[in-house]
This record gives sequence, structure tokens and C-alpha cells, in this order.
Amino acid sequence: MKNIKTITFDFWDTITKYPFTEEIFLERVEHAYNIFKKYNLTKEKSLDLMRSIYTHFEEIWRKEHRTPTTSEMFRNLEANAGVVFSEVHFEELVSYNENLVPEKYFTIDPTIIDSIKKLSKKYNLILISDTGFEPGKALRNAIKDIGLNDIFKYEVFSDETGYSKPDPRAFKLASEKSNTQFSNMVHIGDREEKDIKGAKSVGMQAILFTGFRDEDKDNTTADKIISSWDELMRFL
Repeated sequence: MKNIKTITFDFWDTITKYPFTEEIFLERVEHAYNIFKKYNLTKEKSLDLMRSIYTHFEEIWRKEHRTPTTSEMFRNLEANAGVVFSEVHFEELVSYNENLVPEKYFTIDPTIIDSIKKLSKKYNLILISDTGFEPGKALRNAIKDIGLNDIFKYEVFSDETGYSKPDPRAFKLASEKSNTQFSNMVHIGDREEKDIKGAKSVGMQAILFTGFRDEDKDNTTADKIISSWDELMRFL
């Protein structure tokens, strides 16, 4: 990988592990139920409705190559439940779910923070992140809190662009914002379908990162597979 000027990073499961746990899911359910019960929805129904959000998200993310916003997901939940939430309740549902992880569960290993700062002295760094409940604005606040807000030259967040990886436009925007040709760029991410194929479709080089998620390691077209940030730093 010679003549690399810009590195684009996936965010979740590349820079930091996405905290997708049963604990967090049940916390979301409990919060939702405290609102849903005002509309005569049971705890069991609340659980089913919150599960339906993930199903709805996955279907759109994989088939349409975009990520529905949190507002869109709760509008779909409304339709499934046959209710219409008050404006106050709807805004509370959206705000709580957008900020739960960034404000309570968001962490990045300090050594990774140091590594990113070191890389920024040699390369342009850009984030290309597909968002879920957590929109770009919430992730920017979290990044700012750990001192990385001035490190990335630009952030391509799918809730803001209206498209997600592997859509070539995500990578083209990174190229434009960094003023770098694709041949001088490498993308690092954990998903073959989203990160690797997306980057290679526009002529970028691609590294599959397996340090947090390794499901795609045996079936990848990546130029290189790297399993840890220590290995990544040695390579770069």
C-alpha cells in the first residue's frame, strides 16, 4: 500500500466496539414501556415493538443501502402499534434512543485514541460511518468529549447523507472532502459487504479489521486482514 494519503475508517466495530447488549436493549424497552403504557400497550407488546425496530432497520440497511433515522424508525413503530404518540412523547423516544449509547455506554480504548492522533500527523483521516439509533450529531459530541473532534478531516454519516455503505457516494464524498484520488486512499472496516466491497468498487484499497468482529475473515476480498490496532499501526 504505497502512496496512501487518506485513510477512511468505519466507526463501529473498527475504532470502537458497538455496545449491542441485552442490557442496553432492555433499557430501551423499559424507557419505551413507560411511554407506551400511556397508550394501553402492554410490556410484552412493548418488547415486541422495540424488537421490530431492529428488524425494520436491518431490512432497509441491507436492501436499500441507507439507514433509517431514529424518527423514521419510531414512525414505523407507531404504524405497527396502531397508535399516534403525542409530540412530547415522540420527541422523548427519539432523543432518549439517539443519546443513550453516546452519553452512557460510549468508550474508546485510550491506546486507540493515541494511535488515531499519531496517524493524523501522516494521513488525512475521514470517518465513513453507517449510523443506527445514534445519529451523526450525537457521535460528533461523543468524539469531541474524548478529544478527537479536530482529528478527522470530515465525517460521512449515513443519517446525514441519506445513503450508507457500500453506496459509492459515501466513498466519493470522502475523496472530495480530502481532495484525494481513490488510488491514494485506503478504507478500514469490519464488514465485507459494506466496507470492503464498497471501497473496492470505487478503486480504493481496503483492509478488513477483525479486532472487534471477525465474521467476514474467511470470505473477504480485502487487500489485507488485520486483527488488532497494534498490528494496524505497525502496518501503517
